[in-house]
Amino acid sequence: MDHPGARLGVPGCRGGDAEGWLWVDVDAVTHDSLDGVTIAAPRFVRTLLAEGDRPRRVPLSGSPLPYTGEAGADELAELVTDLDRDLPVVAVSPLPADFHYAGLPPNTTARERFEQVVDRAAAMVAGLAAVCVLDEAGVAAFASAVGADHAVRDGAFRVYLSGTDPAVDEPWRHRYTLPARFLQRRGTAGVVITRAIALRANARRAPVSYEPAARFPDSARVDAAGDAAALPEMSEEENDELRGRLATQDQRYQDLLEDHAHLEGEHNRLRIELATARRKPALVEQRLRAEHPDEVAAVVGAQWPDSADSPGEAAELARGLLGAHLCVPDGALVDLDQLDRAVEVARLGQTSWRAFLALYSYGEALAEEGDPGSFWTWCANSGHANAWTATPKKLAMVESDSAKRSDKLRNKRVFPVDAGVAEAGGVFMEMHIKIAEGGGCARAADLLRASREQGKVHVGYFGPHKNVPNTLA
Repeated sequence: MDHPGARLGVPGCRGGDAEGWLWVDVDAVTHDSLDGVTIAAPRFVRTLLAEGDRPRRVPLSGSPLPYTGEAGADELAELVTDLDRDLPVVAVSPLPADFHYAGLPPNTTARERFEQVVDRAAAMVAGLAAVCVLDEAGVAAFASAVGADHAVRDGAFRVYLSGTDPAVDEPWRHRYTLPARFLQRRGTAGVVITRAIALRANARRAPVSYEPAARFPDSARVDAAGDAAALPEMSEEENDELRGRLATQDQRYQDLLEDHAHLEGEHNRLRIELATARRKPALVEQRLRAEHPDEVAAVVGAQWPDSADSPGEAAELARGLLGAHLCVPDGALVDLDQLDRAVEVARLGQTSWRAFLALYSYGEALAEEGDPGSFWTWCANSGHANAWTATPKKLAMVESDSAKRSDKLRNKRVFPVDAGVAEAGGVFMEMHIKIAEGGGCARAADLLRASREQGKVHVGYFGPHKNVPNTLA
């Protein structure tokens, strides 16, 4: 099985008016799944970029390109908004001086890891995109030039696709990634970037001079039996047309995924706004403000994100913001990098964040007076804005009899939990939320246990469904 991973356009040297090209096709060939393949430029491409001339509109390099001060910011903004630009541009903002991240290796500062991550990302996408780094002085100027919605700040990076026009463009088309999402592993930023540009990179056309040059060795060997020799060329032309159609369909699929991610984000935002609106009326009166200042401050001050870029980011947000009524221990997060590499990662991230919000809100209901019933009952009847969809395709309260009878399958569903929930420290969890349907790495699951006494929901496992198989998988 031949799977073109990326096409790297590497400019060569020029003499006079001539322009040289080196066109590199990176292919992955396997009889197994290609879900875990990471696209990255071969090492020699970085050498060619460093030694060759750069006659392109977008500068190419195997290292980050600095854009300093207001002049550099204006230059980068001009490059990003150039409608004739044919390659993606990744704009990276500097990490704030007071930024702290707990998941770093020992003896490594956040700034050191940030520089390592950016260097690695530039090396991975050499020839595919330009990684451009702003400094502190240039962030505000860049935001002023492209607009606040298209800007980048606080250590995040944004992948600007071709045809960026801030006046009419939707910001969500250009993936925005926070530093907490990519600092833990050196290669995460590069993977996020290649995932955002992979289909477009694969569909890129070679320079005009490439086709005649590619045909030249064959034409030199044509003999009198020209008709027979022309058959391979005709077949190749037909294959090229089919490849173009396939690339077009891939592009349409990518656009649909982006549209779905945008709608899912809007859905989550409206849910959170509705939840906040339902809580505020009880606190608007001056008397209640005077008698319950802490409650008012908690409602007004709570600002949750309305979306997550990936399942990994959704888990980090849940651990950082929802701890009052939701417990997600380190051991519950398994193989999230596989989910984060899935082509539908944005949709999985949005749905995962929605699931965590539903679990938190149910834990909140458990802590209040009255009996909210089971999670299914609460989702179906509470009318809460964060309630999960209570259907068999989205939620399962019990496992199948075959999964419970099999010791092998049952043991796959025993997870550690707080001693206050189970003295043994581990329980059989069968209630689970289905983040996505289907099989393989792209299907995520939450296995959980609710605690009425603690007013919390405990997540035992969050990751690919393949790690908790049933008799059908």
